[in-house]
Amino acid sequence: QHIMLHRPQPGFVGVIQSECRPAAVCEFAVQDAARVCDMNYGRAPEVIMEGQVDMKLPYIPEHLHYIFFELIKNSMRAVVERYGGAGGTADLPPVVLVFAEGAEDVTVKVSDRGGGISRTGMGRLWTYSFTTAAGDSAEKFDRIAAPDRGPVMAGFAHGLPLSRIHARAFGGDLSVMSMQGHGTDVY
Repeated sequence: QHIMLHRPQPGFVGVIQSECRPAAVCEFAVQDAARVCDMNYGRAPEVIMEGQVDMKLPYIPEHLHYIFFELIKNSMRAVVERYGGAGGTADLPPVVLVFAEGAEDVTVKVSDRGGGISRTGMGRLWTYSFTTAAGDSAEKFDRIAAPDRGPVMAGFAHGLPLSRIHARAFGGDLSVMSMQGHGTDVY
């Protein structure tokens, strides 16, 4: 923030981009999430973006990137694990993002067919100690510390709660609707 105030960039007021394009920011998050998914599973589902992909709004691009990255990464993991994991041969259904701009709201929906979250899991979704990923945190920290380390796909239990904090910082929110046995929509 300090650098942005003392070295202004065109189109920015401090860290806020005056005409931020959420879909453009999302494209970078998709690339980053797909790279992590591919490193963990050897493949990643396609991501389809539809709706009002050309909309612009004043926002902090880094906050949007963090939110999109976490949501897309979670969806990709759910889809790959449901349809065969690493080395699986089943076709992967895409993760679909819908961008909508209404008179009062801007909404982005991230939708997957990764099997959904159990009702029990939904009640704990926003806590910093709950994850749907297998394995414990110590195992994941060991993997990060290993010389041949790669990125850990999930399991530290902070991605969704921090994403919601980022969204709420500017009057937004995150809502999760899940159908166990089918998939999850996050708004």
